[in-house]
Amino acid sequence: MKRFLPLLLLVAACAQPESVPDASEPVAVSDWSQGEGVVVHLFEWRWDDIADECEDVLGPAGYSAVQVSPPSENHVVGTRPWWERYQPVSYQLETRSGSREDFADMVRRCDDAGVDIMVDAVINHTTDGDLEHPSMEFTARGTAGTEFSSYNFPGLYTPEDFHDCGLTDNNDIHDFNDREQVENCELVDLADLDTASPKVRSTLAAYLADLQALGVKALRVDAARHMAAEDLLAIIEEAEWEGYVVQEVTESAHARRYVPSGAVTDFDFGFALSRGIRDLSLSDIVRDRFWETDNMDSEWALSFVDNHDTQRHGGVLSYKDDRYPLAVGMLLAVGYGRPRVMSSYRFDFGDQGPPADADENILRVNGDDGIGCGDERVCEHRWPMVLGMVGFEAATRGQDVMRLQEGGADRVAFTRGDRGWVAFNRSAEPWEVVHQTGLPGTRYCDVAQGPPTDTDGGCAGGSVRVDAGMVSATVPPGGLVAIHVNAQAN
Repeated sequence: MKRFLPLLLLVAACAQPESVPDASEPVAVSDWSQGEGVVVHLFEWRWDDIADECEDVLGPAGYSAVQVSPPSENHVVGTRPWWERYQPVSYQLETRSGSREDFADMVRRCDDAGVDIMVDAVINHTTDGDLEHPSMEFTARGTAGTEFSSYNFPGLYTPEDFHDCGLTDNNDIHDFNDREQVENCELVDLADLDTASPKVRSTLAAYLADLQALGVKALRVDAARHMAAEDLLAIIEEAEWEGYVVQEVTESAHARRYVPSGAVTDFDFGFALSRGIRDLSLSDIVRDRFWETDNMDSEWALSFVDNHDTQRHGGVLSYKDDRYPLAVGMLLAVGYGRPRVMSSYRFDFGDQGPPADADENILRVNGDDGIGCGDERVCEHRWPMVLGMVGFEAATRGQDVMRLQEGGADRVAFTRGDRGWVAFNRSAEPWEVVHQTGLPGTRYCDVAQGPPTDTDGGCAGGSVRVDAGMVSATVPPGGLVAIHVNAQAN
């Protein structure tokens, strides 16, 4: 790891590949891509905190899954940057987030709360290959105490289990347009597993099978683009995986190659939506849906505004931007892909790890000794608007965008079938909007102010009346108003 990983991922995302799948050819969509409901990424949270969050926040709000940080033993790197979690040493479930027992308890409690666990599975590579870094100490020790050396992991891997691509002077990927380099050389010096090897495949499949035996129902496969699609499919099949799979593929041009083994991350969506919210007409964003291309399809896309990589190198809106709430609201309103919400911690520099104490233990969020949300933890997933729009997404799922109404470049309103209505206002002035919604006449909670407070029609904020299908509402500056049929006010 001699360079800054997120920057390299941005380079990969911007590369224009020489040979890509033919977008006109039909693609076999697998059951592994069939998942619905909003996912939240609780980035670098402890397992006990996630269990509490499932019971107290995620389940009641209607989140369907939570993406957790990689649970496998990882390399202990000096200063404890976040990316050490993406350098697996073994497949023991022992990390700064907790022990195997803590992990199993989290899975059980979240499942009881109706929330699936989505594991960030790092199976393309292990640790830095030569264990050298110009500014950080590489300890050659794992979070479970495993000691290792370059390409040697006792009882697990030997040098013969890794690719030696021989295509560049240091075996790193130099040309992200070259498929052979991308799949067989090292991503920023990370030791690249030979996933065509039966031994490696069986080792990785056993790890995934162990997760499934503990009750894990979803996978996010890290760096899937750097694995041959046929290798990844073979591993998932050998694991007899039954749940949802989403594969990290940074370039949408290659997405179709991976669809047989699950859904695919749509990085283009976040970049396109962020640009639109910043610079383009809001009505054009909704009408033209310019994030949609021949290479991606809503049926197998995981959509998101930002993630832990992209928020660190720019190009997308994040919690640091005033217009970010509009982008997240749009993510949950337009009905494209399976949406994922980011939950961040505040950072001043790209490598910065999660909030921790003097002994490098991740600080709790919940509980009497927890730091809570607001200062070090952003907790975007708890923002009232986001919680309310999770319910909007559920109520309008599968419904088309209809009845588009423009209010100039900075204002747009639309319905999702006859199930929901939403209006966005990017301007600095309130917007008095009158619009045909198609919804039954009654009073509705404005879920942009938060989800209903109870099942008897209590609202977290204001309410909006619909008469003969028509709504009259005031949309606040830089905000939105949203109503749906499952949030009627008393």
